[in-house]
Amino acid sequence: MKRIISVVASGGLVLGSVVSFAAVASADTTTTTAPTTTTTAPTTTTTLAPPVQGSAPLPLALSVDTVVGSGGSGVLKATVGCAQTNQFLIGQTVVFRMSGQNVLTGGTPLTPANVASAQIIIPGVATPLAMNYGNHGTAAFWSAGWNTTGYPTTGIVNFKIQVTSLASPAKTKVVAYRAKVGNRMVLRHKKVVVVPAVKGATVTWSQAGFSPNSNLTLNAVPVG
Repeated sequence: MKRIISVVASGGLVLGSVVSFAAVASADTTTTTAPTTTTTAPTTTTTLAPPVQGSAPLPLALSVDTVVGSGGSGVLKATVGCAQTNQFLIGQTVVFRMSGQNVLTGGTPLTPANVASAQIIIPGVATPLAMNYGNHGTAAFWSAGWNTTGYPTTGIVNFKIQVTSLASPAKTKVVAYRAKVGNRMVLRHKKVVVVPAVKGATVTWSQAGFSPNSNLTLNAVPVG
């Protein structure tokens, strides 16, 4: 006769020599949080240089460039006349062009009506070149040509353009007004300023502060 021994031990059921365990295991839950990295870009501060024509308020504002003259022959002949450039061969003609505004009168264009003189000062050239105002295509501006034949040196030419504006007197008019004198009103007149007087001003434009590559430069004529 067989005996069946039933024993409950630690949640296990023993039947004879066979042991069966029913176990419930709780899995551990692990949460990993990635570290937060904050990168701050370095701050770069650029110190600006003074404006190329100076920091002081300008009574006259000038715009200047140079173009090659259409004359000349052989290697000195410009491929395209009046082409804007700052590189010239000794013997070519440099044409200076200038336009501007009178800031003192609210931006009035500079013309012979408000300019006393406009001239170009070139190192090594005794007499300044006078600029003339005239039509060029569909616009008018100031210009002057400089034939560089015989100029003694090559390299950067530190020219300057000097402009002096005309002074203008104040414009007035007489206006009537009523004033009380005693017990009665009387008609009186006074002079009032319609347009304030404007002083003449002189400004000088130069290449100072520009990159050397953008300055007016004379080069020797190629040999061979």
